[in-house]
Amino acid sequence: MKEYFKRGTTVLFYGDSITDASRDRENPWHMGHGYAKKVADIYNALYPESKVKFFNRGVGGDRLSDLLERYDGDVLPVRPDFVSVLIGINDTWRRYDSGLIVTADEFEKEYRYLLERLHLDFPESRIMMIEPFLLPADKEKECYWEDLGPKIEIVKRLAAELADFYLSSGQVFEEEMGKGATLLQLSEDGVHPTNEGHNCLAVKWLEIIDSI
Repeated sequence: MKEYFKRGTTVLFYGDSITDASRDRENPWHMGHGYAKKVADIYNALYPESKVKFFNRGVGGDRLSDLLERYDGDVLPVRPDFVSVLIGINDTWRRYDSGLIVTADEFEKEYRYLLERLHLDFPESRIMMIEPFLLPADKEKECYWEDLGPKIEIVKRLAAELADFYLSSGQVFEEEMGKGATLLQLSEDGVHPTNEGHNCLAVKWLEIIDSI
């Protein structure tokens, strides 16, 4: 366990509703109520003198294209030293509830562009990519795997090439269920974590940077 971030480091969480977690978007410092806030709270409690600045720029319903559209307004002003990205489930979900198809090739192209732009704009920044996930809590969503599976493989491949850290959320939840956690304890709809599910992601996030 060690203090990973240098004093005054800026950390940005970027993604969809799982990151958003009902944050107050009128308050640029509000961290929501999910894993992003838990990471910030735990880290600041362990290392109160580090003065790390955490920002949450998750927006519910976002796909990769939405992250790219709001990049100039939500990422550039923060000037992050570390970026955590969790995106992808809505690129699958919208196919089944709205008929909006994002092919695997399109998904990879957009994600690669996002990562390459982060490297270009903030060459000293570190990147953590969090795997999109779908827990088997809703049988109606089982068909989503045909679309989501290839996208997860793309995320893994891009992380190996362009990121510094990778959080396999699917593995995290599998391990928790192996310890006795039920699906409903982790997510009621298979997509959005419960408080316990967010706890699991936050702990793993901090373990990956060796800060707990």
